[in-house]
Amino acid sequence: MSATTLQLVYNEMDLTAFNRLPLDEKTNYMWDHGICLAQRIVENRYILCIFELNGFYVEAIYSRRNNRVNAILPIADLPEWEGYVDQVITNLLHLN
Repeated sequence: MSATTLQLVYNEMDLTAFNRLPLDEKTNYMWDHGICLAQRIVENRYILCIFELNGFYVEAIYSRRNNRVNAILPIADLPEWEGYVDQVITNLLHLN
């Protein structure tokens, strides 16, 4: 894919198009265009981060052991947000 074509695809990125990308392209797009909203550590082995990308949200699962993103999953349902609720509330309280 040419750089111009790739830029056009990135400018029109939505969740469906994002999900079709290979993991390495998802990771690059996430780092370049995403905003990390919250993160948490699980079992001292993984860092899970929520990123906002063009109006949709994904959770990146980053392995501390091998220093790489293992998966990027869409966040669409309430149960997937529950792990971040306490952290978001704490962050909001610190703003006041």
